[in-house]
Amino acid sequence: MKKFVFTLERMLAYQEQNLEKEKGVLGRVTAERDRLEEDKRDKELKIHHIQEDIGQRQMQGTTVFILKGCYSILEGTRIQLEEIETELARAQARVEKQRRIVTEASQEVKKLEKLKEKQLEEYRHDEAKEQQDLIIEHVAGAFVRNGVS
Repeated sequence: MKKFVFTLERMLAYQEQNLEKEKGVLGRVTAERDRLEEDKRDKELKIHHIQEDIGQRQMQGTTVFILKGCYSILEGTRIQLEEIETELARAQARVEKQRRIVTEASQEVKKLEKLKEKQLEEYRHDEAKEQQDLIIEHVAGAFVRNGVS
């Protein structure tokens, strides 16, 4: 019997390659989202420190000019935080979209792998049947040659 050949091997290889590519994209968008989350935490921490600094300066007594500068820095940091949060929401949406793409690509690969396994099982069954037929033919031929009594 000839060697097993999966008829859709090239399609399976293509789908596996596509899956790896999409996983790479997912890794990149996830890393970008993680970087934005870290930036967000940094800005929140900076805002907290600025607020503490303003509170200390007010208790110690300071000029209106210095407080105005502190509030200006605080407002600028809040604006940056809002921009980061907006970008973070977009990044999260990209991550979710890419996860769906990876899931679909993974399902395509699994379908082809199951089909390959089914074809291999059929091949093994046919091979076993062919071996059984050869044995039966050989035994029957031996009976005929030796004469059945």
